Amino acid sequence: MKKSILSLAVLATMGLTSCSNDDDVNDPTVETPTNEVEAKTFRLTLKNAINYLSAKKIGDGPLTATGASHEVSFKATKGTYLSFANMFAQSNDWFFGTNSQGIKLWDGNTPKTGDISSYVKVYDAGTEQDEAFLTDFPNTIYTAPNQASPNSGPSDSVNTVRDTGRNILNYLSAYLDYNATTKYFTLKIVKANREALHNPGFITPGILVVHTQDNALYEVGQPIKANGFEGLAEDGSPMAIYEWFNEAGSAGAPLRLSSSMSVLSPSVAYVHQGNQSPFFTKDQPINTASGLKELAEDGDPEIAYNYLSAMDNVTAYKSDNVAAPGQEIVFEIKAKPGYRLNFATMFVSSNDWFISNNQAGIELFNEDGSVKTEFSINKNYLYDSGTEEDQIVGLGNGQPMNGNTTVGADPNTNVRRVSELEDVQFGKGVISSAAGVTQKEEVRGGYNLIEVTLEEIN
Repeated sequence: MKKSILSLAVLATMGLTSCSNDDDVNDPTVETPTNEVEAKTFRLTLKNAINYLSAKKIGDGPLTATGASHEVSFKATKGTYLSFANMFAQSNDWFFGTNSQGIKLWDGNTPKTGDISSYVKVYDAGTEQDEAFLTDFPNTIYTAPNQASPNSGPSDSVNTVRDTGRNILNYLSAYLDYNATTKYFTLKIVKANREALHNPGFITPGILVVHTQDNALYEVGQPIKANGFEGLAEDGSPMAIYEWFNEAGSAGAPLRLSSSMSVLSPSVAYVHQGNQSPFFTKDQPINTASGLKELAEDGDPEIAYNYLSAMDNVTAYKSDNVAAPGQEIVFEIKAKPGYRLNFATMFVSSNDWFISNNQAGIELFNEDGSVKTEFSINKNYLYDSGTEEDQIVGLGNGQPMNGNTTVGADPNTNVRRVSELEDVQFGKGVISSAAGVTQKEEVRGGYNLIEVTLEEIN
């Protein structure tokens, strides 16, 4: 039986083209300044950036008849939320949607099912001035479908998303179902009877997103985001916001969709000299004394911290907290010119994967010993430590949150980048990232797991 130190902590919190190998070049000719100067203090922040886990369009055409419905199925694991929105078609910019946080899909092991109409409101997007569409819809000129062209109406004097206070049941009902065999939720939106009213209240196709952090589609009380939502709120088209969620980076991997749901383990950070990490070497087996096995399999940084601390010209730091989506692990580290910074944290929804910068680490100083004004921190990657066979991400019994049972050895014992990840948790299929990029919205796209920031604080 492996260690299961993460189990309680986890429960409590809850590309197509190759990247150049210059990310891992080690240059032994690089000279290290040896002058004795005062160490500088930096703040390293590892933020769990996992958020958008899937995004789907709802419906193919507007609901115009009483009882007509939209249905869409999706996968979602514990710890996730559902947000969706559909335009109130005969309006300037009103829409039906959930609140900013979304609907919590699980209560412990119980999926959210049944009538969810009370979670849905009628909102004004705040993008276009309202006409008298509820009482005189035929004579409006800027409402869809009366408008001559999209987004053509005058701007709203109040440019924030707000609740109109109207009764949602006058427009629609919404329901959630869950199939325990297929692991799919189904959202159903049913049009209410408005036959006798001036405005029939058609319901357009919409957008659905499964996420972990608040304000996935919009934030009530704030202007809409620059994510394509205006096209949905004013014109009833989900295409722009759907494409925004599903946009690919320059190497073909997702730019915004996270690969899966996970926490980040307690972590180790360290400063070192030279362009080669003393903790691991890509394409080589781990040093069994380094503590990388314990960190990558169990999320335990203790041995790694002690191992690195015992080395000359290395200063190590460790954290005790895990980071769920939206949470942070923060280090204050000291370093002198000639030293570089690196870190490692377990990707807990795996058997033995960890996130780290490249082997050279983050360069902190210029050649003259001054602190850099900008740090190159986008070279953060998902690595397989090569110590344990890989199971389905988030679903393997050899993973800390699923029992951490001992499983077979990995036939490939080398530390290497994870270039392909199959998303079974949320049904996205195989995500390919040749470089194994993890940084949030890195231009190449990737797994969108972490946001690493660094600043000098003294």
